[in-house]
Amino acid sequence: MSFAKTTPSHRIALFSLNDPSDGLKFVPRLLGLGWRIVATQNVVIKLAESGIQTEEVSQFLGIQESYPFPPTLHPKIELALTTLEATAIDLVFDTTYPLGEGNDVGGHTLLALAAKGNRIVVSNRKDMNEVIRQLLQNKNEIEAGLRERLIVQAYEKISNHYQALAHQEEPNHATTAYELMEGENPYQAPAHLLTVRDSGDLGLDKFKQLSGIKPCFTNMADLDSLIKLMCVLVETFIKNDGKAPYITIAAKHGNSCGLSLSWDVPEKSVDGALFGNPRAIWGGEVITNFAISEEVACKLFQSQKRNKILGDSHWMLDLVAAPEFQQGAIRLLGKRSSRKLFQNPTLFDPRLDHAPWVYRPVRGGYLRQPPNHLVLNWRDSPNMSGDTEKTVIDSMAVAWAVGWHSNHGGNEVSLVKGCDLLAVGGGPSTVDAIATALNRAKACGHNLAGSVFAADAFFPFTDAPEMLAQAGCAYGVVPKGGKNFEMVKEFFAREQIKVHFLPEEYRGFCRH
Repeated sequence: MSFAKTTPSHRIALFSLNDPSDGLKFVPRLLGLGWRIVATQNVVIKLAESGIQTEEVSQFLGIQESYPFPPTLHPKIELALTTLEATAIDLVFDTTYPLGEGNDVGGHTLLALAAKGNRIVVSNRKDMNEVIRQLLQNKNEIEAGLRERLIVQAYEKISNHYQALAHQEEPNHATTAYELMEGENPYQAPAHLLTVRDSGDLGLDKFKQLSGIKPCFTNMADLDSLIKLMCVLVETFIKNDGKAPYITIAAKHGNSCGLSLSWDVPEKSVDGALFGNPRAIWGGEVITNFAISEEVACKLFQSQKRNKILGDSHWMLDLVAAPEFQQGAIRLLGKRSSRKLFQNPTLFDPRLDHAPWVYRPVRGGYLRQPPNHLVLNWRDSPNMSGDTEKTVIDSMAVAWAVGWHSNHGGNEVSLVKGCDLLAVGGGPSTVDAIATALNRAKACGHNLAGSVFAADAFFPFTDAPEMLAQAGCAYGVVPKGGKNFEMVKEFFAREQIKVHFLPEEYRGFCRH
């Protein structure tokens, strides 16, 4: 096996990241290996917030002048990337911003120069993980084959970008079509998955199907919804706790009917998710952010507890998605030919897609709006009580994420207790939504005393809050707003329900 050497005098890495938080994971590891880190301004600022000091590009170049273009386009960068001078840059970690935000000339130029100079050129988090692994394992060396693959990949990314630039008249210009099976309705034929260039590591085309028949339109639509919810939850916990718990989402038609998390063992989250609504999950979907072991697969396959409740031990899940499946799990879950198993290692650390726009096809064109990329940050919440139990805070995060990313007809309201989703409902009014959620929770035998609620829209009156109080809710998450906000706030205080009021920009209705 041959290695591409990283000479000590050339241990300089340049970070230019669309999402600067990506640097928090990799910069400390490179610093530990003796690397000198140079970064664009946004990355330097983000790292400094966590006490990690790095060198800004203009400082590294020794330039004082102000130019109408980023310092990464300065001629000295080309010198550092294509020659072997003393300040040569040996590694570039460059994640470009999507075409919807503009033409990232600087980012793609960096990739081109690094590839031309035979540098270690990394354009995504997955490959950066592999680079770090090899540097740690091989004494600051990487395999020559990896370097060559990364260079080819950089050229492909550049090529795809400029090809897409020529097709901007279509918001999501499709490059590849995958034929799908007929959906649950006869009219869903033919159906296709149309992928776009640079769709990201969690694009549906990046999932490897390990077992089961060809997926249908409904499978893909449901999986997409679950990916978004998983990403929102993981980002929320990472922002507030620095790490994410084990998370299991059990859903039907892309809407959560069970969700649970555990900081200890993944099996706890599986049990909590499946029994949120054991009747509804029959024939549904499950997604996790942890590997499916044979033990977990047994839980997903059948349950004697379910048999006692509903007279049938089998869950009959139609789709299971996870970052990894052990062979024993594939053999067990694969016994049902219509059950599709989808694997994507990025689910170990899933993140939101930061595209600037989302599109909805309408007659004659598209509707366009910014996507809902909101993530809770409890540190920015002055009305969060300092003595609130961690389980309650985590339950609030679950309730908020589910309420904001469900599609039951608007005005979504979710109920959570002990980090387990009990029910969620929606309707033409918040009163209808709460009535539906309460009925679903009670039908499943859940005790609502001390539970957490979340509503994706403000309460215009106290009628809906009165229903929550009578049900036994003790905590809540709801956005501010409405002409009667003070009256609603006083009602919760009088009922001794501790409600966390979010800024108005956190209002939901995200699924229109």
